[in-house]
Amino acid sequence: MPKSKKTEENAYCPPPRSNNVIYVMMGILTLFAIFLFIKVSKLEKTVSSGATGTTAAQQESPLSVKNLKKYAKELKLNTGKFNKCLDSGEKQKEVASQGSYGASLGVQGTPAFFINGKFLGGAFPLSAFKEIVDKELDGTSSTNCVDYSETNLQQQCDQTGTDTSKAFKPNLKEIKVGNAPIIGEKNAKVTIIEFSDFECPYCQRAYSTVEQIMKDYQGKVKLYYMQYPLPPSMHPNAEKAAEASLCAADQGKFWDFYHKLFQGDTTQK
Repeated sequence: MPKSKKTEENAYCPPPRSNNVIYVMMGILTLFAIFLFIKVSKLEKTVSSGATGTTAAQQESPLSVKNLKKYAKELKLNTGKFNKCLDSGEKQKEVASQGSYGASLGVQGTPAFFINGKFLGGAFPLSAFKEIVDKELDGTSSTNCVDYSETNLQQQCDQTGTDTSKAFKPNLKEIKVGNAPIIGEKNAKVTIIEFSDFECPYCQRAYSTVEQIMKDYQGKVKLYYMQYPLPPSMHPNAEKAAEASLCAADQGKFWDFYHKLFQGDTTQK
């Protein structure tokens, strides 16, 4: 009896089923080995970068020590004196002292303002600042929440001074500014004292608002700047930037340095 012809489909001899299982298992093991290799490689990179991550961030930041020294040079400071001041850490105690004083006044974050002794915490809109300043200038200033507009301030107002969830406290506090830098007319009727952090994005937002206030109320408002850098875990470059601004102040250039830092994109997002 003649043999039947093989079809195109069975023109080859398939391997036994037991061999199929072995090959499949070998393929799975190979893929698993590749997967493990990739995971271990990524883990090693993560550990390596974690060990130096903060240092790298500080070096790359616009507020790195290298850049702070560059700004001093651009502002034509005596860089020898500035660099020595910054490297020695001689301003650390002053920065820490101002931060501790702010905390004792109820400052919990940045930016924080005292406008003629009334606390305003956060980057409020220009209209809120103007409402408080206008009341101080026209004699209608009040410690009663209902005397302020509902949209701007009333909903955030706490006249007891004890509610930490509220950002506006019209009850007056006497603030000791010491030798903090000041700009504006010394006999101005309105005093704004700002506790701030050069690496804070909300402080940078508030910077333009304060600049507008100083422009619109020229001669009527004076501004003091107090250091309140947040912890290195949040803003790793803020403390050194604060020290740098005080080193610049020693050469009469605080406000030049202040503008230099806030006008650039120097904040942590």
